[in-house]
Amino acid sequence: MDKTNSYDYKLSQARGLASQLGMFAEENDIPKDLWDSLETTIYDFYEVSIER
Repeated sequence: MDKTNSYDYKLSQARGLASQLGMFAEENDIPKDLWDSLETTIYDFYEVSIER
């Protein structure tokens, strides 16, 4: 089985990207509603759900 297609791998990738972009958004005063939309789009792209 190709591990790049596993849910855990996709979730890890989405979390990593969201984390990096989250730091950028915070440092550059990106509006919360815009960031929330971008974060949702990241998780949708990877086809995983945001688990908080």
